[in-house]
Amino acid sequence: MLRKLSSLALSALLLSPAGHVSAQMNTEKPSNIFSLGVAGVATPQPKTLSVAAPLANLTNRAVADVTIDRIQLAAAPVQTPLPIKLGAVRARSSAIVQAELDSQSLRTGQRYELVMQGTYRGQGTYRGDGGAARSFRVHTFVVIPPPPEGSGPLGTSQVPSQKVEGGRYPPRPPRMDKDVNSGAPPVPTNPEVPGAPTPTGTEAQRAPIGDPPAIRFDRNSSVGITGAGLGCSGDSAAACAEPSGASGNGVIFVSANWRVAFSTDGGSTFKILDPTTIFPNDAVGFCCDQIVQYAPSIDRFIWVLQGTGYRLAMASPADIKNSNGTAWTYWNLVPSLFGKCTGPDYPDLSVGDSSLYISWDAGGGSGCTAGFQVVRTSLAGIQAGGTITLEFTDPANAPSSKIWGEHLTQNTGDEIFWAGHNGNTKLTVYSLKEGSNTYFWRDVGISSWANNAPTSTTPDNQDWLAKNFNGPNGNSFPRNGIIGAARSGNQLWFGWTAGTDNNFKQAHIEIVTLDRGNDFSKTQQVQVWNNSFAFAYPAFSSNACTGELGMSFEYGGNGNFENHVVGFWGDFVAYITTNSDAGTDRFGDYVTIRRAPPTEKDAGNLFTAFGFGVNKQTPPTKGKKTNVRYVLFGRPACPIIR
Repeated sequence: MLRKLSSLALSALLLSPAGHVSAQMNTEKPSNIFSLGVAGVATPQPKTLSVAAPLANLTNRAVADVTIDRIQLAAAPVQTPLPIKLGAVRARSSAIVQAELDSQSLRTGQRYELVMQGTYRGQGTYRGDGGAARSFRVHTFVVIPPPPEGSGPLGTSQVPSQKVEGGRYPPRPPRMDKDVNSGAPPVPTNPEVPGAPTPTGTEAQRAPIGDPPAIRFDRNSSVGITGAGLGCSGDSAAACAEPSGASGNGVIFVSANWRVAFSTDGGSTFKILDPTTIFPNDAVGFCCDQIVQYAPSIDRFIWVLQGTGYRLAMASPADIKNSNGTAWTYWNLVPSLFGKCTGPDYPDLSVGDSSLYISWDAGGGSGCTAGFQVVRTSLAGIQAGGTITLEFTDPANAPSSKIWGEHLTQNTGDEIFWAGHNGNTKLTVYSLKEGSNTYFWRDVGISSWANNAPTSTTPDNQDWLAKNFNGPNGNSFPRNGIIGAARSGNQLWFGWTAGTDNNFKQAHIEIVTLDRGNDFSKTQQVQVWNNSFAFAYPAFSSNACTGELGMSFEYGGNGNFENHVVGFWGDFVAYITTNSDAGTDRFGDYVTIRRAPPTEKDAGNLFTAFGFGVNKQTPPTKGKKTNVRYVLFGRPACPIIR
């Protein structure tokens, strides 16, 4: 959830103190009319830098005839013909300015001021001037990304453990920042690389309890976390849950922003807990995002809670049962352990053969280059419950203008992977192998995909993709972040929410698979789409017995409320698990899917998924609430190998 504790630090990094505007309206003083948000950059070819920046209208009325007359980035010549005519920009919305520059004079890793100047008109009479043209000047900063191939060493630190039990702390409100963090940068548009779109669309249908021909549903139950205001900021706070969870050894453990819940009876009932009563109100504290994993090799649940840093907690299923979910060993991961960056946000977890991986967006801090950061620690160290060693990447090697709001590959084995966009025709793919203290990255060419910002409205006229693509004042998140990621043998799956074009009339999910065993070559590029409604927010996991891709994602719009769906890639069916009856302008920022631990009966053919719907409150209570769901589904059985 890009909206809170890291906001001031990242804003200080990316915007100057006058960062909103330097606009001149006739003889009047500058006013907050426009801002230039976080710019995305790409290097589509040598000596060329592509820039995409959201120009946000900060006012409550539309402006017209917006034109960019001048672009300056140090001494880099602008290759895009000027002026750039953007036309009208709606109130509290933004338009993306795309430009290319000659980058020969720019240095990798250097931070430069990006300045844009232009004119606009108010729609109708504005302050008595009859809609006359007015000038504006806006700026932000960009960091020139690392070269398309490279490597970096891991930093190291250590942190001691602490223990809690009994849930004896008084409940308290989470530490929420009133500000909103800068959104994800838009992806620059590069010269087209044609591809063949997937010819078969994906249908949506209700998930039954029972066995459809190709898929089986054993459970689709409410977790009981249904209260309003689950941790997102703004008017849509009541309709944003971000559920995560996992199952193992008879326990299901689920998080949804400010609450967690666990079940010991297969999901028939859940006990809801307040994390602020479990852990002390210390230097890390607690505000919002949570991620849950189960590591079968050590029989431990692993729980990450976001605060001013992160709290990494561990408990066995037996501990959870015996303590009513209150006995945990934990480590406080304060930002100073990982270099100069502060204010981390949007965490993720992945379990490897011998390692646990944690990731987040690191933003702000003196001398920090905001970007994506990955941390590794040993599962054996987690199980031992003492001081652990943390190894971590440098965010400067994945600056926020290129890698931001991403997730790690699930079921990742002996190597972890993550990826970001280098424009809309390349992926920058990172890898870190167990036992190595060096991580690597390289660019992989893909086909062009639609990176515009579509809308998708519910029956009550809410754009459920608004925060993703059209956030107020350009604060959109996670845009096209690669949040679906999984490994299956040598196949790496990466997925993200994409826009509309001649092939796809609604927002859709773009998926690329790469062959790790063949120098990360692209093996396919496919889409989850339907021209009658939108798909977004993918989460991936690979099936333990067949290697297939299981998906947990969201759909809606064009007369449909937003709902959680699950399915398998290649079936072209999305099974609806929720029953929303109210719209929201923020149906994010993630859902979850995990492998269900194998049993004697089901040897790796099932998944646990966690999503949510949005419903009206029961009168006389007004407003909306979330309904977090636990879903157990999969193939009817593992194939018999003879």
